Amino acid sequence: MNPQAVGREPGRGPRSLLAKTWHWLDENIEYWLNFVFYSFLTSIIVIEVFRRYVLNSSTVYGEEVARYAFIWLAYIATARGIRNRSHLSIENIRGKMGRTGKFVLYLVSDACFLTLAVIIVVTSIRMVSSGIQFDQRMTGADLPIWIATGAIPVAWSLIGLRVIQRSLVTIRNFRAGRPIEAGTLVPAE
Repeated sequence: MNPQAVGREPGRGPRSLLAKTWHWLDENIEYWLNFVFYSFLTSIIVIEVFRRYVLNSSTVYGEEVARYAFIWLAYIATARGIRNRSHLSIENIRGKMGRTGKFVLYLVSDACFLTLAVIIVVTSIRMVSSGIQFDQRMTGADLPIWIATGAIPVAWSLIGLRVIQRSLVTIRNFRAGRPIEAGTLVPAE
């Protein structure tokens, strides 16, 4: 018996906690970010409607902040769709191919998505950094514009990560002889 393992239960300790936390984040980050942005967006809209129609007054920043929250929401939701392969795609060609053909098309599709993600992240980082450098502000809300434009590199980095993850699962499933059409990042049983 391993002397270091004496008195320890499996799955206990800081490594296990870190692994569990990482797994939870991996499974739920898009869901909870979308929940936060959707709640924020809904709250702002309800408050602004109340202010406009009941109090006959509205804020300058309400519409703008709601718009940027919606942008964050949409980009993060895109990452969730990429993660589960639930985005729009053309299945006609892939559906008529054999297992190896499907595998190759999935990998080509993932390579195209990853290339697009890298291009968008690189160019959007330039845009965000110029907003920081020149201290650009939102029009209605006196907030830095990088808070809004930061959605692009953050979400597309997450999209790139999800594409890499699903490619690895696709390769693992193909090598193990399991179905490769599985939509989630969890390897098919």
